[in-house]
Amino acid sequence: MIKNKKRIAILGAGGLGACLALELAQRGYQIDLYEEHSEPIKKATYVNEGKIHLGFIYAMDKGFNTSREMIIGALHFISNLKRWVEINPEEVISTPFNYCVHEGSLMNAQELAPHYQKCVDFFKEAKSFYKKSYLDLFDQIDATLLPRTKIGEVANPEFIQDIFSTTEYSVEPRTIAEKLTAALLETPFINLMVNTKVNSVSKNGSKLKVRSTRDGIKVEEEYTNVVNSTWNGLLEIDRTMGIEPLYSWSHRYKFGNKILIPLKSDELPSCTMVQGPFGDTVNFKGKGAFMSWYPIGRTGWSEDHRPPEWDQMYTDDERYEVFSRSFKELSNRIPALNNLIFSLEDVSPVGGVIYALGNTDVDNHESKLHTRHEVGIRSFDNYHSVNTGKYTLIPYLAVKVADRLEGID
Repeated sequence: MIKNKKRIAILGAGGLGACLALELAQRGYQIDLYEEHSEPIKKATYVNEGKIHLGFIYAMDKGFNTSREMIIGALHFISNLKRWVEINPEEVISTPFNYCVHEGSLMNAQELAPHYQKCVDFFKEAKSFYKKSYLDLFDQIDATLLPRTKIGEVANPEFIQDIFSTTEYSVEPRTIAEKLTAALLETPFINLMVNTKVNSVSKNGSKLKVRSTRDGIKVEEEYTNVVNSTWNGLLEIDRTMGIEPLYSWSHRYKFGNKILIPLKSDELPSCTMVQGPFGDTVNFKGKGAFMSWYPIGRTGWSEDHRPPEWDQMYTDDERYEVFSRSFKELSNRIPALNNLIFSLEDVSPVGGVIYALGNTDVDNHESKLHTRHEVGIRSFDNYHSVNTGKYTLIPYLAVKVADRLEGID
């Protein structure tokens, strides 16, 4: 039964919006969940690589702020998800990541090693404090520099200078999205409103008025609290409340290609190439592979409050061309890709928007895109704007936002 008379609107039914709606419904709130597309959790949360970061990739953040945030989020990821869905982490995790130091990297192995050790040390502290395990499976983490004689077993030494074997993993995001979607549809306190674009939010006394367009019809609703958890529309909607980002920002569109064939653990190494504009391969075993090559796959850049509708801008042929060119570049670096047997029908050449503070690209040492710690909740009385930052932080932030709405954070 409904326990609280607060009327809450959540804008955006991506990963954060879905998790927050489920958490608030469990606490007895009635939720209106707005989603401008025809289905929930089918955009950025659905198409990314699903990495549950342990801070390794954020070695350019000299203050260690981003790595600290990611490790805390990673420790909460599966345990918080289990608040809303049944999930066996062993069925959704990838093989562990190799961190491959690419030629031209912004940092070499000798510079990266102290950062990786700091991640390992902080994980121990955070695990002890929160009494949680990474992915509910692992009580310790590691990043070990491989002998250079071993590089050829993972990657092409022509491109890769060093490799760290790590205990960092991805979770298959499409499976997570499907479980969350099913939970949304089965929860009676959640009114999911798809095909509904939020145009503005404004103060109306002590309440907030949400103006939207639903199936071509303009609608106005009043709420006691509004949470903006959109992604593409975050800044555009915030602006209608007179709220601007902390500083310069950018939206990027990046292809995250999925090859939908079952793999064995040893058929493809999961690799992240560092430190700069390189790429990833992820082996999700029975759930397929993910691959992305940044110089080709990052096809869009915008510094507008709302980016273009990039998803609508590419034909199927153009998407497969991005996949084919990316695959060629990646297979030069990760030779095991050449051994995969698949057809184009097995390929899902999708892309997603990345929003971040900072407007210089990742090939720049000083780029703010190398950090993600200035994320989370910005509250303005009963209006809350949430920048999730990374997939890793979604379940953690969902509970934090719910706590703030209840005044207990």
